[in-house]
Amino acid sequence: MPRDDASPSRAIVSSGAGNSMTTATTGRLPYPMLTRTNYAAWAMRMKYLLRTNGAWGAVVRKKESEGVDESKDQLALSIISQSIDDETLLRVAEKETASDVWVALRSMHVGVERVREARIQSLRLDFDNLKMSDAESVDDFAEKFMTLVGRIRELGDAMEEKYVVKKLLRTVSNKFMNVASSIMLFGDINSMAMEEAIGSLKAHEELLKGREVQTEEQLLMARGHDSLRGRGRGRGRGEGRKDKSKVQCYNCQEYGHYAWECPKKEKEEKALLAQGYTSDEPTLL
Repeated sequence: MPRDDASPSRAIVSSGAGNSMTTATTGRLPYPMLTRTNYAAWAMRMKYLLRTNGAWGAVVRKKESEGVDESKDQLALSIISQSIDDETLLRVAEKETASDVWVALRSMHVGVERVREARIQSLRLDFDNLKMSDAESVDDFAEKFMTLVGRIRELGDAMEEKYVVKKLLRTVSNKFMNVASSIMLFGDINSMAMEEAIGSLKAHEELLKGREVQTEEQLLMARGHDSLRGRGRGRGRGEGRKDKSKVQCYNCQEYGHYAWECPKKEKEEKALLAQGYTSDEPTLL
């Protein structure tokens, strides 16, 4: 890939060389670095950057037959080369124009059309089946949700924000169903951002955490009271189960019980009571 050694009107300043280079600037704007997962965002930032430097026309020409402004093409090549790593740079080194490099980078990261469509369909299926579990926090689910949305959009599928927000509110777990229903009924879903909906869910989650803490404290207090009551009852039962093996009854002179609970005494009292009823019968008649 040809490089222009002459310094353009907008100087290119790099922060390092080789693999250590992470950012560079043209004027006052930093260069975004292309990675394996950020092509869509990188391409958008590069578009703005190339427009600012007046070199976007060299990348995307309206007609293939149009002539290329050499200075703008070289400027675009320089900016793009500073925004990719060494490995990627070597893979596009044979490309002659900035437009060819741009197309090659898109093909490498997005893939051919059929592969791209297949990947989108697969990710769409994962997105449709996505569901928040009861044990999952809002932060964990939001990270998974937003990552999937970003991957789909990175492949060029423009998912509308209102569709994404509605999907988010439909996939929450049961404990967030009330707040999700309130947002859908009273909120402006068509203009709501995904981050705003996630923020509302997180606020509701904090309220639930406060209530769970109070409930847990009440349960601990109740268990403490039950434990104390249980100990008191245990002491009473312990006293009732006192060893009587050495206790001698004054009534029958046997061991193992007191006189007031002597079984022989109880039998004697019943016998005397029966005799009393029998002896009184004539008098009563």
